[in-house]
Amino acid sequence: MQRYLEQLFDDITISIDQVQKAPSEGYDLFDWISEEEEERTAPIRNLQEWTGIYQEMLPPENMLTNEQVHLLLKAMNRLLDAYNCSFVLQIEVPERIQYATIRDNFNQDIKVKTWHMGFFALCKPNTEHGRCTLGEYCQCAFYADLFSDCIDEELSPEEERARALEIEVKHIQRKYGEDWMKYYSYHLDKEYDDEYGNPYNYGMDEEEDEW
Repeated sequence: MQRYLEQLFDDITISIDQVQKAPSEGYDLFDWISEEEEERTAPIRNLQEWTGIYQEMLPPENMLTNEQVHLLLKAMNRLLDAYNCSFVLQIEVPERIQYATIRDNFNQDIKVKTWHMGFFALCKPNTEHGRCTLGEYCQCAFYADLFSDCIDEELSPEEERARALEIEVKHIQRKYGEDWMKYYSYHLDKEYDDEYGNPYNYGMDEEEDEW
């Protein structure tokens, strides 16, 4: 298996090099389009065919050691980032499940974007919440729970700010566990406003004074 993985790592590296060295027409700011427009007009390519890395080339996670899973997951993330198809999770997920999710969904069509970030689809269309490879770590279920208490209503700016803080706290508690306060959104909490009612600015004024 180790010899096969070494060849697979070489194939992944070659694929990354090819897309990074591919001829480019360059970027002209006058050609910039909104995210909505690019989402609608971007050309579509099959990820396997574009990268040259096919699902069947990726060993099932139960055939790999923890270290092999770690290294292969790292390599696959580099590959996906190079093709602007980033694998993004909002909560902590074991590496084996992350790798299995990439492997199970690698044969997918993606939108080739120039101006905005593209993302790897974590499950197949119309998959029920919790029925994907992520299982209990299902991202769709996470978002459904995150916004479950929200209703469509008109809110004052103060109420909107309080709602945003509530949602953000639920998110970072799920994502970071006991360390969630390290990522607390003080700027959304009115208790941390300054004497003039300005949101907490994380010491930016002190940095400007130094200049």
